[in-house]
Amino acid sequence: MNGPVQSVLIYSNGELIGDGMMKMPMIQALPSAFPGARITWLSGRHKTIFKTALHPLVSPYIHNLIDQTGFGEKWSDIWQKPWRSVLPAEGFDVIMDTEKKIIPALMLRRIPHKLFISAAFRWNFSDRKPERGYEKPLLLLDRLLDLLTVASGKKVKLIYDINVPEEWMAIARDLLKDHLGKRKIVLLAPGAGGRFKCWPFQNFIDLAQRLQEKGVQPMFILGPAEPEWKKDIERFIPNAIFPLQNTTKTSAYLTIALGKLADVNVANDGGVGHIVASSNQPTLSMWGPTDPLKSTPNGQKVTVIKAQDFGGHAMSEIPTGAIYEKVMEILGGSGPTL
Repeated sequence: MNGPVQSVLIYSNGELIGDGMMKMPMIQALPSAFPGARITWLSGRHKTIFKTALHPLVSPYIHNLIDQTGFGEKWSDIWQKPWRSVLPAEGFDVIMDTEKKIIPALMLRRIPHKLFISAAFRWNFSDRKPERGYEKPLLLLDRLLDLLTVASGKKVKLIYDINVPEEWMAIARDLLKDHLGKRKIVLLAPGAGGRFKCWPFQNFIDLAQRLQEKGVQPMFILGPAEPEWKKDIERFIPNAIFPLQNTTKTSAYLTIALGKLADVNVANDGGVGHIVASSNQPTLSMWGPTDPLKSTPNGQKVTVIKAQDFGGHAMSEIPTGAIYEKVMEILGGSGPTL
């Protein structure tokens, strides 16, 4: 393709919070891969969290978000061209297919383009391909980086740090003003999108009690589906803090900011776990029936703890003592003077 890239279409299956956070380093690398290009993100088969909760994070990099559930589901999409109602007739310089399914790939190839990149059907539909001997990585982010490298023709450096606007850091500091500088803070995120991904709730309670006995302040991050947990936690840990329940302001930026202010984050394999991991503070990420090799949270200080390390597959196999000891190791000791 001759000349600079001016327009890029990226097609995805859709994103939940965890998926969206895993893709953030690639999204933040788009300006360096395609300087000055207008980026369109098409969520073809399912809705994308980029349109709602994570929109503030992606809006500096994605100029047009199309949440068009259904594109690429049916063989008829290939010849009926349903995308014509939402995409420009002139097409795009580059189209990147982040899925690996045949129907979306064949549909996308019908959209006018100069360069089409897709790993579907072993890259057979793609105008460019990886070097001979290429082996598909397990981790989603690595696969996305390979797509971006092939599409841009250059090795792009991923950006793991999310720049939290000062206004959200200020809100987080205000919510924790009675604790910052006085004691260590451990963020605990007991929820996840599926309960099978959750470490037992009682284990979080036991961990918080043991930390509190050592002078460490437990901070609980509860999502919109978990408000009933607050009373149960307060019954056992009266001094626990719940910053998201003490403000009317909501943003993924606020959760990341709280993660940055905490000394250690402890979370399940879930959306909040991916969000706090992006704070680049020490984060213990607990996994059971799902595979962390495919979906490890992005972050430069993530420690994955698997149920398999303790002889099982359920989250309940991870002992409270193991998490407590790891937290205290990161904090650097024990006792109220930490």
